[in-house]
Amino acid sequence: MKNGKLKVAIIGFGGMGHFHAASYANQKYAELAAVCDTDESKFRQAKEAINVGSSGAVALDQVKCCTSYEELVRSVRFDVLDICLPCHLHAEYAVRAMREGFDVLCEKPMARTLAQADRMLRTAEETGRHLMIAQCLRFSPRFIFLKEAVQGGKYGKLLRLDMRRNSALPPNAWYHDHRKSGGALLDLHLHDTDLVNWIFGTPDAVQTFGVSRESGGIDDLLSCYIFEGGPIVNAEASWCRGGWSFGIVAVCEKATLAIGQSSITVYWRDKPAEEVSYDKTSHYALEIASFTECVARNRPFDICPAASARESIRIALAEERSARNNGRKIRLK
Repeated sequence: MKNGKLKVAIIGFGGMGHFHAASYANQKYAELAAVCDTDESKFRQAKEAINVGSSGAVALDQVKCCTSYEELVRSVRFDVLDICLPCHLHAEYAVRAMREGFDVLCEKPMARTLAQADRMLRTAEETGRHLMIAQCLRFSPRFIFLKEAVQGGKYGKLLRLDMRRNSALPPNAWYHDHRKSGGALLDLHLHDTDLVNWIFGTPDAVQTFGVSRESGGIDDLLSCYIFEGGPIVNAEASWCRGGWSFGIVAVCEKATLAIGQSSITVYWRDKPAEEVSYDKTSHYALEIASFTECVARNRPFDICPAASARESIRIALAEERSARNNGRKIRLK
């Protein structure tokens, strides 16, 4: 750490790499030192887009650009490796980085398999390096509101939670191979699986109905998270739709809460509806602020410990087994 700030290198400079890079602007504890991608044309793109919008402009004039991990390690002094590579490469580079003395922020999903995730956890323990998985929705004010609403009782007991997250198939070729991406279930739907894990903990069982169309994985699905004694919790996700759509509805005893792409509305049973104001700061910037503060001050990742992200993978892979077995109920406890 030099001049009081962590030096960060991003490996993988596609859509998520650009989103992360833009989020390092004006960070208190860290600054971007380098980016790495095998495709040099990525360095000439000021911004990128994914299903939720544009990354915002990224200036690389003071940032070293490398085309291999080996070049990055050889030519740049940095403290943190921020991994935005395709899913199947997460474990390989997280383990390499931690063994070489770097702390790691890794995009979700944590890994393609539980064995890979466990290897990452073991390496973090053996090396003493920091490892956090970028389950970004845990840092979003909209979903913090949802968690506090469900757990706090202001709106009464939660009766049912319905989550929908749908898009077209991402254009990058690696998404099209489930052995690399995990299909829509592990790449896109994992956000909602992780929300369930974060808010409620591990379900007693899961039951998922889904189809394979785009990647060889489960690319369009409806999943039920079964909690004995309730509430009813389900999530829909797809890579087979015309475009991006998202929404969460929480039916509580006193009100229904609707969370949209940029809104929170409370529909009370006995009084007029109200719009809830919230911090509109990018959740990518908020997760990076949380990660870098914890590293800089040597604090644990209370919001998103790596072991919790690993549990979200376990739940999601149980959903995949259920979908591939015609919706057979899979017990998790």
